[in-house]
Amino acid sequence: MAISVLRCFILYIAVVVAVRIMGKRQIGELQPSELVITIMISELAALPLQDLNMPLIWGIMPMFLMVALELLMSFITLKSIRFRAFCYGRPILLIYQGVINQGELLKTRVSMEDIMEAMRGNNILRIEDIQMAVLETNGTLSVIPKPELSPPAAKDLHVSIPPDGGIPVILVMDGKKVKKNLLAKQLDDGALTHILKGYQVAIRDVFMLTIDDHGKTFMVKREKR
Repeated sequence: MAISVLRCFILYIAVVVAVRIMGKRQIGELQPSELVITIMISELAALPLQDLNMPLIWGIMPMFLMVALELLMSFITLKSIRFRAFCYGRPILLIYQGVINQGELLKTRVSMEDIMEAMRGNNILRIEDIQMAVLETNGTLSVIPKPELSPPAAKDLHVSIPPDGGIPVILVMDGKKVKKNLLAKQLDDGALTHILKGYQVAIRDVFMLTIDDHGKTFMVKREKR
């Protein structure tokens, strides 16, 4: 039993490392080759768990060989447009200026229900309001409304907006201070204590405390358990 648990732990770490090397894509954003590699890695990791007589290296080495092949393919696709089109395909225009390309719908096996779902996700109600609907290489549908129906930006309305405070960083998480972020913001323990006093809360009672580039803070108290 202990051997099975140890092998499972080692293989789990190996799979996590392998997937981490390949990058941080979500499942819905994987290209076909990346999805195939991910499935094959999981199958290779399962083999040493099913057969305890199989050396772990027989499962781990093919996994990282697959990762190396995927990284090599990714490098080649970055350098070669033709190879990238061969491996990943090209974006396909399904609708242009409200006109449906029925031939491409049939070829790609995309239904109008799929397009209607993508339209609702982009707050578009009518087909004639679509400037472009594109089937991307990763299988997602991008729907773009006509320019006259697009939401106006602040510059279009000649409205001035306050400057962006940047991405807030976490100073305290679950009652513990994040030292690297305090150093990045050039804050010491005294400054953190001053911020917490402003909220009248002790650090152990803080679930999350953030600060942006303008010094604006946001705090969420921990729920009592």
